[in-house]
Amino acid sequence: MKRFFSITLAGISCLCCLVIAAPEKKGKKKKDQAKEESLPADNTPRATFSWHQWTSSGGETLEAKYRALENGILSIETKENKIMRFPLARLNQEDQRIAQACKASEPRPPLAQTVIDAAAARLDQTIHAALKANNTTPNAPTPDAVFLRRIYLDTIGRIPTAEEAQTFLADSSPNKRSTLINNLLNSPGYTMHMFNWLADMLRVKDDYGKGAKGFLYEDWLKEQIAMNTPWDRMVHDMLVADGKLNQNGAAGFLLRDAQMPLDGISNMLTTFLGANVSCAQCHDHPFAEWSQHDFYSLAAYFGSTDGFHEKVFRQTRQLLKSDELANVNRALVNQVLASNPYNLVDLTKNKLRFPEDYKYKDATPGELTKPSFIRWPDTKENNPAYLLAENASSQQPRNQFANWMVHPENPRFATAIANRLWKKAFGIAVQEPVSDIDDPRDSNPELLAHITKYMKQAKFNLREFQRIIFHTAAYQRIASNVPEDPKKYLFPGPVIRRMSAEQAWDSIVCLTTGSEADQILLRRGDLLQKTHLDDDEITPEAVKALIAEIKKDLPAMKQGGKKNGNNKQLANNGKRTAFYEGGIPLHSNGLVLARASETPQPAPENHFLRLFGQSDRMIADGNTVDGSVPQLLQLMNGPVQDLITKNSLAIQSATKASTTEDKISSLYLSFFGRQPRQTEMSYFTSAMNDGLTTTDISWVLLNSREFLFLP
Repeated sequence: MKRFFSITLAGISCLCCLVIAAPEKKGKKKKDQAKEESLPADNTPRATFSWHQWTSSGGETLEAKYRALENGILSIETKENKIMRFPLARLNQEDQRIAQACKASEPRPPLAQTVIDAAAARLDQTIHAALKANNTTPNAPTPDAVFLRRIYLDTIGRIPTAEEAQTFLADSSPNKRSTLINNLLNSPGYTMHMFNWLADMLRVKDDYGKGAKGFLYEDWLKEQIAMNTPWDRMVHDMLVADGKLNQNGAAGFLLRDAQMPLDGISNMLTTFLGANVSCAQCHDHPFAEWSQHDFYSLAAYFGSTDGFHEKVFRQTRQLLKSDELANVNRALVNQVLASNPYNLVDLTKNKLRFPEDYKYKDATPGELTKPSFIRWPDTKENNPAYLLAENASSQQPRNQFANWMVHPENPRFATAIANRLWKKAFGIAVQEPVSDIDDPRDSNPELLAHITKYMKQAKFNLREFQRIIFHTAAYQRIASNVPEDPKKYLFPGPVIRRMSAEQAWDSIVCLTTGSEADQILLRRGDLLQKTHLDDDEITPEAVKALIAEIKKDLPAMKQGGKKNGNNKQLANNGKRTAFYEGGIPLHSNGLVLARASETPQPAPENHFLRLFGQSDRMIADGNTVDGSVPQLLQLMNGPVQDLITKNSLAIQSATKASTTEDKISSLYLSFFGRQPRQTEMSYFTSAMNDGLTTTDISWVLLNSREFLFLP
């Protein structure tokens, strides 16, 4: 199939009716239908068009269903069940109107601004009451320039360009902050930034081991963010997904731990419920209510789920060594075979047993486990989350677990994600740590209850919930120093934070190339899907035929970077950019200048991202902001310093300015989103008169504390 992203097109062939229904799946099995029917009643189905022939301004057409219009990007689903995304502007005018009409008819419209303002004001009242009770006053409101830089980094993960900063600072309208918040949350950079945040939390990585790749899962996750899929729906889809790693993107979550399922369940409970269960996997938790019996009773809901098929894996290893494939490109053979053993299926019986060294009296070693949900001390007997799941006895246990997990009345699900997003905005969660909220009384219980309520009222729409947070006066106040005891922080404002590795990298890319990188998307799952083989089709003949088809469909080489007469260099650049859509990222000093979300997950160990604390994705929430000497060297004299000082957009813009003062102002707007103070202007004006260049000033600003920290 040709890439619809590359079209320039004209007229339409037909209009189609809007229907409110879950997306149809080709060849859907009864089990899949049961999963959809088992969703909690308040999980509103997504809006879709019936089949429609979308047409671009140049006349090329594609038949597909409408899925979403978010961030200026239209998402459609083809008859091959592939989600495709491209800028709305690529369509002809008539189809643009159709997409916008469909967007307006979706069952989950954005919350009215009055609702957002009222919720934000209620949170501010709760914070102010706690501050007053402790004889503390809130911090002063931020100046516009401080707010500007903070909101850009917290919503789209990068600093504003000089032009974006100048536009906001020159705006005199009274509601300009609210307008900026809403615009940023509906811009392409939001998807990229949220992917980085979720990738750290969900331990997203390219390599699943033994050559298998998680590309389809990564594409799926980005699609869910771009389509603004509610968190409860997203998690539910991940927990009930079936299929292979190269077949169903949502299956990538559980397949991430297919060979260590108990560890995966422990991570899942910590991530989605803030339940500290890691100790209970081996023994009763010494400091929490969790027992080893509790852990195995919850894990039993996945006792009939198989994710890694050893028989298929052995078969693929034998094929790799077979004479029939000896003359076929080994890398392609491995690419075809590696993901097929990763396959989520539900067996007929639960096979999970208590460990042989189980030492408690409530079960015997080796005894078959029975599924049972944990109840926290504050759980009511008639809690509907438990009633729904326990009464659905005809369902697969995994479906029961998913229904319980994402139910609005689950005692911890809404609280856990709301608490995490609060930390994302303020630098400290209402309850710390986010991985342990077993006892919410340790925090400000009233504030925690309010953010939980607003998460439910937003119907787990993460974008709308963040709109509430960013509209609070507390968020828009001057930042405080990080307290010695985060649990006692009362939120007079956010805390001072260093940029995450992804924010720092994306800001450097922005300084180098501007905002264009927000439009450049990496999509590698399409090719991975072509490697799917049913278990009974894994033969030398089938592998050869599949490789022949894959070779036909390999993306055409795209050349990136400057021509330098080095054909090998250009070929390597082409390989790196072969899977990018919406544009070709520039290259410099061996670095691909794409956003962090559009690079390998995680980056190589020697990459800027890893040096600045990007997680290796082995554990959840593994990102760090600890300083190091290699970080200083990267900014002072490494390849990143070359990016900024040699030919960056920031330097080009400053060089074009006519006066010394304008050059300095341009650089300050690019790096800090503000105008220089009078003392700074005087200092650098004098220095430039003595021979200092814009390149020298950019080096100074890049290495300043102000650049790396959120104010």
